[in-house]
Amino acid sequence: MLKGINRKTILYIITISAILLVLPVIFMTLNLPFAANALFLALLYSVMALGWNLLGGYGGQVSFGHAVYFGVGAYTTMCLLLLYEITPWIGIFIGGVLGAITGLGLGVPFFRLRSHWFSLATLASVTIFLLAFQVLMPGGSAGLQVPIVPPEKQLYYVRFPGPYVYIYITLAILAIEIIVLNRLVKGKIGYYLQAIRDDEDAAMAMGINPFKYKMIAMALSAFFVGVAGGIYAIRFRFVDPYCVFELILISIYPVIATLLGGMYNFWGPVVGSFTFLPLVEYVRSNIVSRFPRYFGLHYLVAGIILLIISIWLPNGIMGWLEEKGYIKRTTPFHVETQGKKDKKAKLRRVKK
Repeated sequence: MLKGINRKTILYIITISAILLVLPVIFMTLNLPFAANALFLALLYSVMALGWNLLGGYGGQVSFGHAVYFGVGAYTTMCLLLLYEITPWIGIFIGGVLGAITGLGLGVPFFRLRSHWFSLATLASVTIFLLAFQVLMPGGSAGLQVPIVPPEKQLYYVRFPGPYVYIYITLAILAIEIIVLNRLVKGKIGYYLQAIRDDEDAAMAMGINPFKYKMIAMALSAFFVGVAGGIYAIRFRFVDPYCVFELILISIYPVIATLLGGMYNFWGPVVGSFTFLPLVEYVRSNIVSRFPRYFGLHYLVAGIILLIISIWLPNGIMGWLEEKGYIKRTTPFHVETQGKKDKKAKLRRVKK
C-alpha cells in the first residue's frame, strides 16, 4: 500500500500511529487541553504541509497562496451546514473538491509564470479572495458561526466538546492523504514532477507536459488543503475572511513546517509540523498571553526558526538525518550538495 517503504519503516509508522491513537485518551484523562489542542494543530498542519509539498517540494512551484484553498474549504463546509443543513461529514470533502476546482482555475494563468513571479501571483491571490469574501459571502466581515444544537444532533453537526474527537478525524484524513500521495510520488507522476522541478525545459524536451502535471499537483494539493479548511471550520465552529485567509498562519506556517522537516523528503512536512506547531503554539498560549505587551512574539519565534533552517538545516531535519546516515537517503544528491559547492567556490575566490 505504501510503495517504496521497507518493513522497518512500516513498523515505525504502525508504532507512531498507535501512540497517536492513545494520546488523546491520555490527554483527556489527565485533563491536558493544551497538549490535546497542540496535537490537533500538528495533525491539521501536517495535512496542509503534505498537500503544499506536493506542489512546492516535488513540483518546484513555491506557492504562498494556499490560504485561498483553505478558506474555500472552510466556507464551503460552513455554508453547506448553515444554509442547506448538509452534514460536515460530507461538507468537508465537497469543500476539498471546490478547493481543487479553485486551484485549477488559478493554475491556468499562474502556471504561465515561473520562479518568483508565480510565488508573487499566489501571494496576491490571498488578498483578492479575502476582500471578495468580505463582500460576497454570507456573514460578510462578521463571519459565520455554528448555532447551539441539541445533543441528538451533535453527531450530524460534528459538534463535540474539546479537540479530542477532531484529533481522530484529522488523523484519519492524514492517513488517507499519506496513502494517496505516497503512491503518487513513487509513481510516474511523482518522477515527472521532480523532473519539472529540476529543469522544466529539459522535461519538455523529454516529452513531459509540464502544464498537465503541474495542474494535477495543484488539484491534489488544493483538495487536501481545502479539506483541512473544512476540519478547521467544524473544530472551531466559526469562520470569517480574516481567520481563514490569514497569510502568515495559513499560507506561511505550512511552508515553514515543510522547510523545517525537509521539503525533499516525503515525511518532512509531518516531522516539521510536529516540531514547529507545538513550539509556536506554546509561545502564543503560555508566553504571549502573560505578556500582552509583546503581542506577536510567536511570529518572532517562527522567523528565528526560519533563519535557523536557512543557515544550519538547509535540507531540514530529515535531510540532516540523511546526511548523518541515520535514515535512508531520499533527498536528491545535487540539492544536498549545492550549498557545499557554493561555499567551496566562495572560499576559492577569497584565496585568489
